[in-house]
Amino acid sequence: MKCIKIIFGIIIASFLTACSNQKDSFVSRRYHNLAAHYNGYFNAKLKVAEGVAKLAEQHEDKYDRILKIFPYSTATKAKSVGPMMDEAIKKTSTVISRHTIIDKSGNEKPESEKWIDDNWLVYGQAQFFKHEYFAAIEAFEYIERAYKKEDTRFAASLWLAKCYIELTQYSEAEVKLDYLRNQRDLPKNLKPELAAVLADYHLQLRNYDATMPELEKAAKLATDRNTEIRYYFILAQLYQKKGVNHKAFEAYSKVIKMNPKYEMAFNAKINRARCFNVEGKNGEEIRQALLKMEKDPKNKDYLDQIYFALADLSLKEQKEEEGITWLQQSVSASMGNNNQKALSYLELGKIYYKQPNYKFAQAYYDSTMGVLADDHPDYSDILNRRNSLTKLIKNLNTITKEDSLQRLSAMSAGDQLITIDKIIADEMKQRAEKKKKEEQQQVNQIFNENPRPGLMPGNNPMMNMPGGNGFYFYNPSAVSLGANDFLRRWGNRKLEDNWRRSNKEITMTNPGEGDTEAKTEKPGEEDNDSLLIASRRKELIEAIPTGDEALKKSTNKMVEAYYNASMIYREQLDNLTASIALFEEMLRRYPDNKYKLPVYYHLYKSHGLQQNITRSDYYKNILLTQYPESEYAMIIKNPNYGLEKLNQKSQLELFYEETYLRFLNGDYSAVIERRNQAINQFPQNVYMPKFDYLKALSIGKLQGKNNFIASLNDVIRSYPDDSIVYDAQEILDLLNDNATLTMATVTTDTTQKLFKYNSDEVHYNMVIIKNNTGLDPEVYKLRFSNYNLTQHQLDNLVASILPIDHLTKAILIKSFENKNKAMAYYQATYNSDVVYGNTNPNLYEQVVISATNYAALLRSKELNKYLDFYLSFYK
Repeated sequence: MKCIKIIFGIIIASFLTACSNQKDSFVSRRYHNLAAHYNGYFNAKLKVAEGVAKLAEQHEDKYDRILKIFPYSTATKAKSVGPMMDEAIKKTSTVISRHTIIDKSGNEKPESEKWIDDNWLVYGQAQFFKHEYFAAIEAFEYIERAYKKEDTRFAASLWLAKCYIELTQYSEAEVKLDYLRNQRDLPKNLKPELAAVLADYHLQLRNYDATMPELEKAAKLATDRNTEIRYYFILAQLYQKKGVNHKAFEAYSKVIKMNPKYEMAFNAKINRARCFNVEGKNGEEIRQALLKMEKDPKNKDYLDQIYFALADLSLKEQKEEEGITWLQQSVSASMGNNNQKALSYLELGKIYYKQPNYKFAQAYYDSTMGVLADDHPDYSDILNRRNSLTKLIKNLNTITKEDSLQRLSAMSAGDQLITIDKIIADEMKQRAEKKKKEEQQQVNQIFNENPRPGLMPGNNPMMNMPGGNGFYFYNPSAVSLGANDFLRRWGNRKLEDNWRRSNKEITMTNPGEGDTEAKTEKPGEEDNDSLLIASRRKELIEAIPTGDEALKKSTNKMVEAYYNASMIYREQLDNLTASIALFEEMLRRYPDNKYKLPVYYHLYKSHGLQQNITRSDYYKNILLTQYPESEYAMIIKNPNYGLEKLNQKSQLELFYEETYLRFLNGDYSAVIERRNQAINQFPQNVYMPKFDYLKALSIGKLQGKNNFIASLNDVIRSYPDDSIVYDAQEILDLLNDNATLTMATVTTDTTQKLFKYNSDEVHYNMVIIKNNTGLDPEVYKLRFSNYNLTQHQLDNLVASILPIDHLTKAILIKSFENKNKAMAYYQATYNSDVVYGNTNPNLYEQVVISATNYAALLRSKELNKYLDFYLSFYK
């Protein structure tokens, strides 16, 4: 018995010795490879596959745009599979640490292993699907270095390319893909994936010509039927986008024959119908096919898309009114498909924009933005156009309204009352029509009748006139604004005859008929009508400008609106004809307005662009002969004048920033010296209030309290209209309230009132990146610069990198005229794929900040306090 125990003990000891990962024997290798295969790789791979399947279920394709080749999840949805991926990471990490065979020096012996490299691969894939791209990159790069003889090195290179694409580091991805493309011993099972990744790479760069052959190759090599269908559908979309309609038709037909899921099959049929060639003769056949689809009960939830396709068919056949009708029906039929509703609104907006009918275009672009997903590839372009149209219509309405009010001011009191009563009646008529339409739409939805709506009135000539010449209160779009105000004040009035009657017996004039009739109203629920009517009358009467001062104020509003609308036509809507017409109307009505010099210059440039040399020379000669010393005359004489001024401004900004950095570093004597240098080097520059304020603060540090107070008072006296006065006065108040305060104490106390809200001040966009996030600010600075070049060519936006403190850097995009313009840019770029790609939004913070508050932030380093301030005043 004792002998048996000894033998058994020897066997156990031998086994334990074999289990050591420092022993490279046959038994040891068999044991470690077995454990690495089943304990780690096999089970971890199942977990990753389970997570990927769950992500695929959660993914929602948006057929209003080109589908993604790889339906990866967003960072938010990736959290749902975090536990699965974490389990895979734990299993592979444990196996790697326990079963990697090493020599006596601790170096790995890849030739003795069989499954450790596979564990590393699964580990990297799990990190990838968690959106932990940098951890995944480390794993894949290790495989490339350590397993140079294993096929996994090719898979690792391919996954590295995927990581770089997700990080939008396209140059790095290109290097990996070029390497793989040139490998003759590339495993056969990786070729379909390589073709797909190459297609994805080109698609991300919008290089559709390069995408299509790779995608076609990937579809032919695909081993999974659903993947093959997806690739052919995307291929068809690309052909359609490129205008190769016959190939798109064939690809969509192939998708339909492969019997895909119903939604994809439906969209393939719709898109195939939209590939109709206007030069062919099969338009009526396609129309009948679409109408047949409309009658199919299975397509009840897709009627909006069917109507959109019918609209597309009509528009291609140059039947614009019919196309508008179908688009309106598409909007009416959209119940839960905001993507399609946005597309229909957008197409209507484009039609009216092209006419041009900017009032209707603005309304439809505004409706588009109400339902458009912020990940739409053209989101920023659509937003910019909506904003431009909104500003245009606001200014045109101001012109028409103020002009109408001035016309009212010239009427007799009696005529004013008649006109005002007509306004109130028009408001009620507008509201009644709107309510009737809404009720009809509700009936249509309930009974699923979806009658095709009539056309919107698009032939009102006043709508198309640049100056908006017409009586404001007879303009349906303008009056609707009054109707909304009427609803706010009067409530939801019952629609019936004699709606204005109260319970008293009153006599009123019907301005539409010009006669007077007495009617007795019985007591009822409308007993406050007469008071409300009187209140509304009073409001409109008070809006009429009376007296020279009020008329001057009204005229100034019109001048501002004329100039703003003309510039929007010129710079944002690229409509030189409308801009010229409005500028020249402005000069006819107000020849000595404050904008006459820039107006002359813009007319000189605009007529020149339209090759109307006679008119261009006319305005040029006015500037050169009547205003030869003006900046505009200088620009005409010297084409480089503007660039020279810009360079001078840049030198001033750099000089100030350097002075400010000296202050932050405590070099107060240099600050005082540089302030004096600024007077000589940049006389009468706009930064002098800031230079003097820095000088005062430096004196406070060097020369004591009395000199500090005197310097602050000098700043206040010298620059009473500059915002820097508030900072100086705030410190003075603290110093005067407490005789024991020092400069250091003042700095501490004023952080509680560090940031000030002023929406009209110059603003910046600021992207905050912590040093420990692994993000490279240079990458994002370059992307913002590229974005600005394509989307904001005329705004002269500049992106730069500046340190906030030793832990944080900021990308600063400047400058914006006010808060609203900065916020519009913020909305267009925040979390935008164009700028950020798939970067984890938790790794950066984008905010809007005023120039004054940015300076305060650099002084105080109180980033968290600014973020609290930002949430209160901007978010």
